[in-house]
This record gives sequence, structure tokens and C-alpha cells, in this order.
Amino acid sequence: MANEMAILVDESKCTACRACQVACKAWNQNSAVRTVNHGSYENPMSLGSDTWMRILFKEEYRDGRMSWFFTKHQCMHCTEAACVDVCPPNATMHEEIKLPDGSAITRVVTDPDKCIGCNYCRVACPFDVPGYDQKEKGIKRCTLCVDRISNGVAGFDKPACVKVCAPNALVFGNREELLGQGEARVAELQKAGYADARLYGKSELGGLRYMYVLAGKPSEYKLPADPSVPVGVTLYKTFTKPYGAVALAGLAAALVINGIINARNRGLEAKYKLDE
Repeated sequence: MANEMAILVDESKCTACRACQVACKAWNQNSAVRTVNHGSYENPMSLGSDTWMRILFKEEYRDGRMSWFFTKHQCMHCTEAACVDVCPPNATMHEEIKLPDGSAITRVVTDPDKCIGCNYCRVACPFDVPGYDQKEKGIKRCTLCVDRISNGVAGFDKPACVKVCAPNALVFGNREELLGQGEARVAELQKAGYADARLYGKSELGGLRYMYVLAGKPSEYKLPADPSVPVGVTLYKTFTKPYGAVALAGLAAALVINGIINARNRGLEAKYKLDE
């Protein structure tokens, strides 16, 4: 789509200040989570219903010195989304939001009224993202701040995380243009000696709404090198899910028929007792 919007994350510029993490919490009014130190600067240690994004930390010693790798972790809003494919009640879906300037952004959302809390989406997600809310009964994830960017209010034309990023490691814009910027940045990094530099998210899972400029291998950033929809999910989507509605209708019909038969049997039972 020519006017599709996305976010480019340049991890080579990220300082792990976590302003984006704080801004996400503040804008969405998500409560704080009590945590315990696990020997890392990474905090909290996982996403959840109250934490929709976090910064991952990875430390490695190279050539006698410490190397740091930081990764912005949240829902990637995949084009080929395993969570959408595996959701039994079709509560999780793609949603296209039209923006005031004529562009659009597509995100993955879950309808809390349809969600049954099976957590299949989290098991299927190659990025381990969806977090189930035990209190409100529903899956919570990054919303791409559509409530900020879709109202045409001056100063609120960017997602909260992008707005506060001091080193400009986050850029919100036209996806095709961001692809060009990302590839140009990768070329700069490779020229500077980062042989493994690459653009991540261009085509992975059909294309991600969050794309990453990496100065090293995906594994160094705790990202799957080749994310894919699990085979089990593909089989489920192909052979089982399409017949889910039929199965439910069949179950409902069976219950009705069973009720009719039971009522008839009760009637016959009463009749026989009267005949006696």
C-alpha cells in the first residue's frame, strides 16, 4: 500500500534511556508493575497486560570489551500474523486506521468481548508478545497510538514512543520511504565495519509495522533470525479453523435436538405412568 505508515527503529542509535517505555506507560495509563532484580538492567523481564513495550538488554564481551545490544520490544503488527491465524473465536484481527493526511496504518487488535482467554496467540507469536489481562479479560498489546495520531491534533501526529526518543532512533512515516532510509543507514553501518548490519522487518512475516536497523545479527538483539508462522498454526488455519463455526452450529443443533428428545421422552414417561 502506497500510503501505509510504519515505524523505523534504528538500534544503532538507541541509548536504552527507556523514555519510550515510560511514554508508553504514561500515554496508555498503564499501571506500574512490581519487579525483582534478575541481574540485568532489563526491567520488567517480560511484556504483559500492563506493559506493552520494553527495552531488551543484551551484553556480550568482544575483543576484551563489553558490547551492548538494545532492542525495542512490542507487538510487531505483522502482515502474516500468527496470532490472527490461530485465534479460535476470531477475536484477533487486522484493523486499518485512516489518518487525517490520507495515509493509513494497519495494526493487530483483539476484541475483548470475543476473547476467550485461551492464550493461543501468545504461544503462536514468534516474538512472545500478547499479554492476557486477568482482570479485564482480554489480550493487551501496543496500539500504535492510533488514538494519538488519528485525530489531527497538532503535536500528536506521532506515537508516544517516537515523540520522546531523544537520539531519534525512532522515526514514524511512510513505510516505503522508511525502507529507503533504513537501507541507506544499513549501507553506512556496513561501510563503517559492521558487516552483519541489516534491515529487519522489510519482508519478515509479510512485512512488519516496526522495522529495525540492526548493527549485528538478529540473535544479538534477541530477535528470531527467520520468524515464521508455526506449522501447527498453518495446519489449524487450513483444516480446523474454517469449520469452527460449523462445529459450533452443529453443537447448538445437537443440544436443541437433545432437548426435544428429552422432552418427548419425559412426555412418554408421564403418559405410560398415567396408563398404568
